Amino acid sequence: MTSMTGGQALARQLVSEGVEVIFGLPGDQTMHALDGLYEEREHIRFITTRHEQGTTYMADGYARAADRVGVAFVVPGIGVYNSGGGMATAFATSSPVVQIAGQVPRATIGKDMGALHDINDQLDIVRPVTKWATRVLYPGEIPGAVNEAFARAMSGRPRPTHVEAPPEAFAESADIELLAPRAIEKAGADPARIAEAARMLAASERPMIVVGGGVIAANASAELRAIVDLLQASVVATREGKGALDDRHPLSLGVMWTNPRIAPYIHDADIILAVGTRFTGIGAKTPTRVVQLDADATELGKQYADTYGIAADAKLGLAQLRDELDSLLATRPRASRSTEVRNARSSIIEQLRAVGPQTKIVEDLRAALPEDGLAVIGTTTVGYMSHMRFDVYEPRTYFGSSYMGTLGFAFPTSLGVKVARPDRKVISINGDGGFLFCASELATAVQHDIDVVALVFNDGAFGNSNRDQRDRFGGREYGTSLRNPDFAKLAEAFGADGIKLTHSDHVGGALREALANGRPTVIEVPIPRLPSPFV
Repeated sequence: MTSMTGGQALARQLVSEGVEVIFGLPGDQTMHALDGLYEEREHIRFITTRHEQGTTYMADGYARAADRVGVAFVVPGIGVYNSGGGMATAFATSSPVVQIAGQVPRATIGKDMGALHDINDQLDIVRPVTKWATRVLYPGEIPGAVNEAFARAMSGRPRPTHVEAPPEAFAESADIELLAPRAIEKAGADPARIAEAARMLAASERPMIVVGGGVIAANASAELRAIVDLLQASVVATREGKGALDDRHPLSLGVMWTNPRIAPYIHDADIILAVGTRFTGIGAKTPTRVVQLDADATELGKQYADTYGIAADAKLGLAQLRDELDSLLATRPRASRSTEVRNARSSIIEQLRAVGPQTKIVEDLRAALPEDGLAVIGTTTVGYMSHMRFDVYEPRTYFGSSYMGTLGFAFPTSLGVKVARPDRKVISINGDGGFLFCASELATAVQHDIDVVALVFNDGAFGNSNRDQRDRFGGREYGTSLRNPDFAKLAEAFGADGIKLTHSDHVGGALREALANGRPTVIEVPIPRLPSPFV
């Protein structure tokens, strides 16, 4: 054991866990923790955000792009509240974020004494959006809590965790033992259930695989491709599963996310293998059988009654299934379905192009972004079409907010993505309403030389809600129209580059120019009120 302050113990344990970046904000109760981090500044980069919501959005983007824990650092009370949008999004997207938070002085916790940032009880705030949360009161407890938080965040189904401590725990000294990071054990599947699943799949005539974010989280793309080719199964991705299979693969059909163009093909499948997905909104119908493989056993059969569930890590479970199918199909290989699926995909794309101008915008963006570029997709009409039409070629290059549908998350999340992947080009797709939620993080991008490109599609409204009013409420527009700043000039005021287009047809060229400049850039794109992509 070594004598050190709790702040030093926190910093040194984070170094032990392999942390290289923290996204955070300073504050009264965490100053001794920040002082401890100062001593480890050669090992840990501290990126100061301009709002607590930015800490968790950036940590989430970093975690998903880097395949490692993202760390957020906030003050207690209002700081924890402000960070809630990012924590909820990380929970929805199964992202391993560890939040380090302060607390009020030890003697005042839970007593409603009106201490600075006092909330009773702070753990109750984070429990719904964390996998595990704890409070420590003394310096010697800090390494163990951090070690546990990291292990829990990455084990099984990745999700956020939370560790909080009062200021005395960071300030006081004690003899403290640091801990080595834990090896994360992954669970394989019951061999008997794998054998039965393989038998059902091998006997099928029109198999389909629905791929979710669990495949990407488990780095199971190679195992997935092997099974796709063995079964000659068509592949439908969820938003979170985009990139698990290269969209150029001849058996890639598209994304089923409120996309009625995919529905006939789902109904035509006689069996569906669902991997790493909640299976929400897929729309399978009797008599289709579903084999669901997921690291989270509580998800098995939750969405569809006729489900054969297999609890397993996606990489290990798919490897077992691949080996079993390889044996079963060795003497009777499946006929190719490549032409059939290619034709179906082409039909779906033509139907998407008939929706409205947003399809061409998305196709222009895809053409302008390098094949290995990364895109963070906001809750906006162009973003919705991106889920359906933006082709993705590899895992961990496409990021959404999953079922949380978090307005305003895309731009700050893209900063975390870029910090994780400084070697890649990174864009975010934003609406005019959502972008202003976190526009102050332009200051963060400039200060820390994070050269992302933010595309802001400006229709002067919270466009999706406004369209609802026009389509469903007799055109009675109320509370959905916006008066916006000049987004290009706003960017320039922060020291970033700003580009203001006169027509969306110019978006591809503008994006190429911005990516070549290597500076934080905002591109404002005027668009009309766009039609729904969901019909």
